[in-house]
Amino acid sequence: MATVATKTKNLLDTLSRRGPHGVDTGDLGFTGTPGTVFVPRSVDSPAPLVAFAHDWTKGPRHYVDTLKHLASWGFVVVAPDTDTSGRPHHQHFADHLSAAIEDVLVARLGRGSVRADPRRIAVAGHGLGGGVAALLASQRTDIDAVAMVFPKDTVPSAADGAVYSDSSALILSASGGVQAEDARSLHLAWRGPLVHRRLENAIERGFVERNPLLDGVGLADPDKRTHRAVRPLLAGYLLATLAGDDTYSAFADPEEKIKNSTAVTYEMLEAEEDDLLVDAPPLLRFVKSFTGG
Repeated sequence: MATVATKTKNLLDTLSRRGPHGVDTGDLGFTGTPGTVFVPRSVDSPAPLVAFAHDWTKGPRHYVDTLKHLASWGFVVVAPDTDTSGRPHHQHFADHLSAAIEDVLVARLGRGSVRADPRRIAVAGHGLGGGVAALLASQRTDIDAVAMVFPKDTVPSAADGAVYSDSSALILSASGGVQAEDARSLHLAWRGPLVHRRLENAIERGFVERNPLLDGVGLADPDKRTHRAVRPLLAGYLLATLAGDDTYSAFADPEEKIKNSTAVTYEMLEAEEDDLLVDAPPLLRFVKSFTGG
């Protein structure tokens, strides 16, 4: 057991650093969907594709280092720069994420030598984007993996749609986080294979990057500890599930113990039910129907 734990720790340390591939950055706008594409260099083509959805009022520019991190491990990463207003339409956001996938699948990427693999597609997202990724996974049959970082539910409800999704899924939640109920609802409803890790020292809104203007009013709070906690778990999970690399299989094991996180089980959530809100207050539901926040 100690040997396994040591191996996982070593892999975690490795995944905390950039991967073996340089990264080219491109503009998705020429396809008609505003956004950014991150393409690994010297990668076997076709490469697995990850479509990333941002949180409420954010955009791809708030996740550049994270998206480059994923691309450096061999993934084509596309992030639409749409639905950034204070009143996004959640289904439209999911439609734009889907359109970004289609746009990338028909393009030659990077320096013209890379294609995205239509047989290996994942959707991922932070906050509202995590809920939108889950919503899209319930509507497309070609999504192999879903990664939800501190997810928020959507309107229509991603949790309601989760009962129809057979995709493998990762949920990352934060200990004491205000979005614990949304993560719990998605966990309990998800039909496909699921890994849920609760991060001990993470801040839900801290996953964004470089947002000094909104920092001052509390709408964004970049946190390096959160970046260091999330990036290796996200990369390891996608390497194991989407890229099919058995080296990282521990990151797709719902019972694997990983430093500074707790593997969340169905039984644990049932035991915690009394400590969580059974339903959001009507005012909160009304606000979320407009903002997704």
